[in-house]
Amino acid sequence: MRTVCTAFLFAQKHSCVFGKLQQANNFLWRVKVKIINNQPAVSRFKSFNLFSLSAVLGATTLLGAIEANAHGYVSSPKSRAFLCTSAQGGGSSPACQAAAAAGNSSQYEPQSIGIGGANDNHQSLIPDGKLCSANIGSMNGLNLARGDWGTTTVSAGTRAFVWTNTAQHKTKYFRYYITKQGFNPATTPLKWSDLEQIHQSGPSDREATSTHMVNLPARTGRHIVYSIWQRDPITDAPEAFYQCIDVVYGNSNSSVPVASSSAPSSVSSSTGTTSSISNNTCAGLPTWNAATVYNKPQQVQHISKRYQANYWTQGNDPALTSGQYNYWLDLGACSEGGTSSVASSVVASVASSVRSSVASSTATGNCTSPTFVNGASYANNALVQNIGNEYRCTVGGWCSQGGAYAPGTGWAWTNAWTLVRSCQ
Repeated sequence: MRTVCTAFLFAQKHSCVFGKLQQANNFLWRVKVKIINNQPAVSRFKSFNLFSLSAVLGATTLLGAIEANAHGYVSSPKSRAFLCTSAQGGGSSPACQAAAAAGNSSQYEPQSIGIGGANDNHQSLIPDGKLCSANIGSMNGLNLARGDWGTTTVSAGTRAFVWTNTAQHKTKYFRYYITKQGFNPATTPLKWSDLEQIHQSGPSDREATSTHMVNLPARTGRHIVYSIWQRDPITDAPEAFYQCIDVVYGNSNSSVPVASSSAPSSVSSSTGTTSSISNNTCAGLPTWNAATVYNKPQQVQHISKRYQANYWTQGNDPALTSGQYNYWLDLGACSEGGTSSVASSVVASVASSVRSSVASSTATGNCTSPTFVNGASYANNALVQNIGNEYRCTVGGWCSQGGAYAPGTGWAWTNAWTLVRSCQ
């Protein structure tokens, strides 16, 4: 009896292990087994033995596991992609069903909505209408304009957003946007011009989860929060990942003080008197306050220097967090003097208004909590004092690291602490 059996173990991004295809790297083997008179003879496409074959199969399976684990998604509030996974019951959602019909491979891998060579060029690489899928054709269903995407109820004010990073990378920044008032996600595919940036974290090391305290501005109705995770292109890779989070606003409002949005180059009184602020004077500029929210292009004075906000920021000391890609731009030294056509009463009124706003949102009085000690161990909800304010720990592991997470002074302190009140 003569029997010829030919088996192909082929993997183009797959490996064959006991007949089951699994994701892996590019390998090709062909094993031709001839059984002649029940005596097997093996001819090889490439010479190998059972040990080397099992080693290669093991290696490719490992590589496949690494590939399959890349890279991250927003797990709280749950992103559109995450909500459409089977683990979240996405199969029963009409919006997720429609997305699957239009193409939504993210239902199996919400962590893979990314662009390998993004390197900050998000708007040039992702066209309008394709933001939720990062212009990936197999995920185009995520871009559907519908009014029945699953939402999380939010209100104006600070809220934690959490990225779950299935593969950990060094980070250049996490960035958050929200749609402008009047945007209708039920009828309009998301465009870049619909978005307003509201938060950007600084650099961070590899993390399994990344939590950011994001200040949501006042809105009504349904909106989309758009988040970008940009890996560090210098020390890691230029890859970036993208997530759409559907939210609906409740009725509560935030008491977080927000700096005036008037143009930084002039201050106007109610009678129309205007003051031009020259580049070398601090006259008319508010003094930086850790409790106040600032956003681009607002300017402040701090330790005899002018600073302009690069992004949304609260509590990030301009002297410690300035630079092209940091919270503040250092505009150089400035003097307290200089000529100004603004009446002193107007300037005093503005300063008084800012102080009143801060006072209304942060309790005053002497604090009894212990002074923060850099590197000490802190649990969730621990209270400490630092730089004249009281802070509450929200992420114990980060609170205990100090340094970049030191309350009120570290560039990433808002990821670990919340401001409770002034101790003055």
